[in-house]
Amino acid sequence: MIYALTFILGFCSIAYELLLGQSLSAFLGNTVLRYSVTIGLYMFSMGVGSLIAEGRRVAHPVVALLKIELLLTLTGGFSVLVLLALNSVGSPDILFSALAHLLIVVIGVLTGVEIPLLVELKSLEQRKAESSIIGVDYLGAFAGTVVFAFVFYPRVGLIATAFYVAALNAFVGICLISQGAKVKRSRRRQYRGLLACQSALLVVLFLCLRSADTITEIFLEKYLAS
Repeated sequence: MIYALTFILGFCSIAYELLLGQSLSAFLGNTVLRYSVTIGLYMFSMGVGSLIAEGRRVAHPVVALLKIELLLTLTGGFSVLVLLALNSVGSPDILFSALAHLLIVVIGVLTGVEIPLLVELKSLEQRKAESSIIGVDYLGAFAGTVVFAFVFYPRVGLIATAFYVAALNAFVGICLISQGAKVKRSRRRQYRGLLACQSALLVVLFLCLRSADTITEIFLEKYLAS
């Protein structure tokens, strides 16, 4: 189960970054520069996230991971929508770029925190889980790049892709119900509350997916009219 969740999380994280890189490229141009900066900033932010995930932050891995998934679902799922809204009101390019890069950093840091938490979670079952968790995460990231390039971007579109990936992220959070036995009694109430929030967010994302085409048309009309 933990390996499956790790694969999906690696898939989601790289898909978010590709979404942001493509958004920057579409609105500001210079594709090579946008993708280079996006991936570089993402890797740096992952390193920062991994460094800060230690001590008390990994003492309750299930609850902490649920918090991370909730934040990633919100940040990643609505990132493209926020950027399109910002562009539609005629905001300066510098503001658009600053917000997009801030989102890249936030998602990167949260992703970096994920891996030590997953390692800690797996370590409760077996020792020396680091290399296997990192390996599965990289495989998920590779799958994310392939699916984004050949399925999501050409066939689904940016807004709907963000909702799909966020829904997948939320699903992983809900799947942490399988790890409930590892939650300490003092954190059980918080754990249940986070699961409820993640479930509610998944419902919201499904509703957003049903309206994804309409939302895309609205923003496309404003973009062409500007």
